[in-house]
Amino acid sequence: MDPHVELLMEQYRENLPTYEKIRDIILENIQNFQAGFNALVNNIGSRIKTEKSLQGKLELKGSKYASVFDVTDIVGARIVTYYSDDVDKFAAKIEQTFDIDWENSTDKRKLFNIDQFGYMSIHYICKIPKEMYYDEKNPLINEIRFEIQIRSVLQHAWATIEHDTGYKSDVEIPKDYLRALNRLASLLELADESFCDIRNSIDDYRRRVRQVVSSGNFAEVELNGDTFNMYVENGGFESLNKRIATINNMEIQVVPLNEFLKVFKAFEFKTLKDVDDFAKEYSDLAYEFSIRQFDGKDIDIISSAAGPLALSVVFVLSKGMGEQIIKKLLDSVYGPRKTNEKQAARLMEIGRTMGLAK
Repeated sequence: MDPHVELLMEQYRENLPTYEKIRDIILENIQNFQAGFNALVNNIGSRIKTEKSLQGKLELKGSKYASVFDVTDIVGARIVTYYSDDVDKFAAKIEQTFDIDWENSTDKRKLFNIDQFGYMSIHYICKIPKEMYYDEKNPLINEIRFEIQIRSVLQHAWATIEHDTGYKSDVEIPKDYLRALNRLASLLELADESFCDIRNSIDDYRRRVRQVVSSGNFAEVELNGDTFNMYVENGGFESLNKRIATINNMEIQVVPLNEFLKVFKAFEFKTLKDVDDFAKEYSDLAYEFSIRQFDGKDIDIISSAAGPLALSVVFVLSKGMGEQIIKKLLDSVYGPRKTNEKQAARLMEIGRTMGLAK
């Protein structure tokens, strides 16, 4: 091995504990960033170059490094986001948090002309500032530079394709293949932008719907998974559940009510107004039904499904539908269970005592 390379490798081995500490500090901070703005992330990782990997690099380029501290990517971290606009969120946070070596950092996204496509990623060369972490016994923690890469999952896919095909190697690639690769790169860039546009449009839609639901203008709101969840979150069945809970001074355990969406769709409800009108129209019957179901029973907890289930049962019975439909209702809400048939028979009997069923 070249004596200079051997010297750099020895420096690497001596400072391995410091590299490990830097790696841990970087990873902890990046994970805190994610928790702070709730970005959807495909992967966050950090690594230290292996001895073999570093030696290979130094054998090719060792002469350009006076010491091992000139190698800026021995410690590295990578953030891969699902959406390209989240890349900028992480980038802003990295710039606020670490000391950036701007001369050696690059934003690959800004390197292409308008008719060029290819690898796009942000590469920051950083140091840990003393206000973040300082150990007087190991000042190198604040002096050793490291690399943080940030890119979207589609940009990451392109980077993998580039590496696998040897696109950036010294071997000349036929123009037909280069054209195909460039077309693929342009498609990935377009897909990246389109996913962001769609996500932002859906977010805007949800904000508008949430405002409408909060205002109580249910007639304007189509019944779907998002709107139904918003209705539930805004206390759509809360008053009935509280009323039922007073029967035995019971507690209410909140459970997901997603399965009732299928039930209400089967009832041919189209808007949240249909659901809200149904809840108001059958509320008293559902409460009376619940009294007969729970009064005198040794039950201290009911689930938040009690109200919508009672509403659904009395609705079914009032429409002249029988025990088999109640069983299907229970199957929809709870999934097929052996006990559903017996429970349907019990609920049917309660309906008879109320004159809702024959």
